Amino acid sequence: MSRKSLAALLCLSGLLAPQFLQAQAGIRDLVVTSGFYGERYQGNLPTIGTVLQDSTEAATALQGEMAARMDLFWRKNGVTRALLGIDGGVRQFSAYGFEGRDFAPKEWVGSVDLTLFQPIGAGSNGVQALGGYRGRRVQDRAPMPLFLQPDQRVWYGGGGVQLGLKSGWEPLSLIVLGEQADYQAPVEAPQIRLLNRETLTSEIRWGHQAATSYRVDVTLGFDGSRYPEQTTFVAEDPVREDQTYRGRLGWSYQGDVLARAGLEGRINRSNSRRPEYRSLTLDGQVTTVLPGDLVGTLYVVLSRKEYREAIPFARLLPGEEANSASLAYITLSRTLARNLDGAVRVGWSRAETETGGEYFQRYGFGVLMNYRPGW
Repeated sequence: MSRKSLAALLCLSGLLAPQFLQAQAGIRDLVVTSGFYGERYQGNLPTIGTVLQDSTEAATALQGEMAARMDLFWRKNGVTRALLGIDGGVRQFSAYGFEGRDFAPKEWVGSVDLTLFQPIGAGSNGVQALGGYRGRRVQDRAPMPLFLQPDQRVWYGGGGVQLGLKSGWEPLSLIVLGEQADYQAPVEAPQIRLLNRETLTSEIRWGHQAATSYRVDVTLGFDGSRYPEQTTFVAEDPVREDQTYRGRLGWSYQGDVLARAGLEGRINRSNSRRPEYRSLTLDGQVTTVLPGDLVGTLYVVLSRKEYREAIPFARLLPGEEANSASLAYITLSRTLARNLDGAVRVGWSRAETETGGEYFQRYGFGVLMNYRPGW
């Protein structure tokens, strides 16, 4: 390195030193999870997520998983300016009960989410930028009722503003995001490409700390989606477009027990013959300390979905079955060693398949281990 370059570097370091001295970077949370599950599936239903025909009304699967997630942050003057979330894992199934043969699906998933925040003036005012990627790949996909979403690649990006409100109110956030989802279709099932979509989302969020232990959150959103691979068979409006209006009211309490509840409603409208629907979802969770140093958690979701008209074999989006899923989980967890806790979980779920109005059920029992290095 030349003397001039060294001098320039030292000068630049001198200018930036005060900035870095006021900043802090690190890992906010790092969790490594492993688990083993036994699951029972019921429901002989069609799907476009696989080229295989239905071959059973019930299936049993043993499942092992390994996953890790962490958040990297950069904070300055007590304000988090950047947050990078990384999450990934793999699930291996061994499925039995099909007439043709047994299956061993392997599912890889991963996501990266980045949030940048720049304060403006005093208080909580500021602007933010968001971006991220989600991916999924499944090998040796089984037919229904063992439902796994199709392979996909999803990118999103956007920005927003945050406005500080009066005392007791959390900052109001207005966010606009664009998303593109591409589904990977095998040669034998090109129809999966019909699910490719482009979505523009706008959302408003704010909350209120009603008291020391109580909190209320409100979310209002609109999703406009376009499906370039789907046609409406109407010359003047040939490409399918959907509009989804949604709202959520959440409540939480932190005291002798941890409790939260939420009510979410959705209304979907479309220019195609795809079913238009409205749905209502109620969810709740209670966590408390039990004898024997155990921590018990009950999580329940109840959903109801109604279509404006009945259209046979109408296809839903992979993942949209969550809009009409009902489920219940009971988890008992306990600290086993420093930075290591274990849990036993029993659960049930009933979710809609890719065929509107048709459902499958799942019963499961699992053992989980969570390790936090505590850096």
